[in-house]
Amino acid sequence: MIKDIITKSGKINDYIHHVDLNAFGKKRFLSCYIAEFDNTSIILDCGSSFEIKGLIDYIKNANISFSSIKYLITTHYHFDHNGGAWKLYNILKKHSPKIKILTNQNTKNLLNNYSEHLTRAKRTFGRFTGEMNCIEDEAFQLIEPTNNLKNVINNTDIIESFKLNGSKIILSVLETPGHTPDHQCPIFLREGEPDFIFLGEAAGTLYNSSKLITMPTSMPIHFKYNNYMNSLENIQKLNPNKIGFAHFGIVDGNENTNKILNEHKNYMKEFRKEIIQYYNENPETKYIYNKLMPNLIKRTDLTIDFHPILKKIILAIIYGMMMDLGYRKE
Repeated sequence: MIKDIITKSGKINDYIHHVDLNAFGKKRFLSCYIAEFDNTSIILDCGSSFEIKGLIDYIKNANISFSSIKYLITTHYHFDHNGGAWKLYNILKKHSPKIKILTNQNTKNLLNNYSEHLTRAKRTFGRFTGEMNCIEDEAFQLIEPTNNLKNVINNTDIIESFKLNGSKIILSVLETPGHTPDHQCPIFLREGEPDFIFLGEAAGTLYNSSKLITMPTSMPIHFKYNNYMNSLENIQKLNPNKIGFAHFGIVDGNENTNKILNEHKNYMKEFRKEIIQYYNENPETKYIYNKLMPNLIKRTDLTIDFHPILKKIILAIIYGMMMDLGYRKE
């Protein structure tokens, strides 16, 4: 059992808060994070429109000043991660008029052209998708995430630095396409070292509270395997001290982060090979799903009875990989 998997809401070190957003009405499905510095706070992803109230409640209970919140940094446009960005922005700008959604042009475009995404998402997630609305141009501060690891390590691709009890924390944002074309990962560096990386869905999901075992994030329609694996390798090379999963929780310590990132890389290769094998045996989606389901469900300690939406998520990640392989078009 790994003790350094953090699943509870609360402050995990001297500046990072972990928040269980209780997505889909259940615990341990979706995380967001808040970085709290001396005079500034940053929210990392915010969930769907349904999760905004819970996030606001956490901020209040943690005594984080609304006026200190400078950025919402997105990992990607999917409804469950930032579908509620419009709602959060409208609430917080009353208290922090200069607040910005710190993201790239691609994410901005996708957040504001959400109709097709929501229609498709409802096939898997039904009523849990929430509401998305267009966000005004003024809300955004657009950046170009870096793809230069050397610059991250040398602290030269800096978005901003923040004061924390006499020390300095540097923010950088890494370009990590694959799960979606717009995916990016916020990185906080302390004393020149990657202290915390918010992975979003750039390195799988962790639906296990005691073992460093991941599941794929190959959701349709934008998943690209080769880009995903390249992004994963770049994250590995940074050797982070802590990593935060969007689904779900934090893995603490370099040894553990290296282990789980390597585990995920190996499993993604295995998962892809299995889909190819079963497709060659029988190309029907149902056949491939039935073959893969028993092993996939063993990788989580969430139960189907309590988290029935897992079945649909597993079907979706299988279908997304099949699309990337050219086995399915839509």
